[in-house]
Amino acid sequence: MKGKIRVYCRIRPFSKKEKDDPEKNIQCYVKTDEMSLTVGNRNRTKDYNFDAVFDQDSTQDQVFEDCERLI
Repeated sequence: MKGKIRVYCRIRPFSKKEKDDPEKNIQCYVKTDEMSLTVGNRNRTKDYNFDAVFDQDSTQDQVFEDCERLI
């Protein structure tokens, strides 16, 4: 590790209401690897890099396991 600042991204899972609504149940990101993702749709996309990316399927335990040494 280099430096003192870490930036993590955690993508919130869809709520039940969002899952039931086809207009809101649209994934607007692509996790390109463990440290980056692309956000947007079609012609308007933006790439982001983080120290770690946790997607919708990540659990609280997985997030904590990865960053507990920093706390």
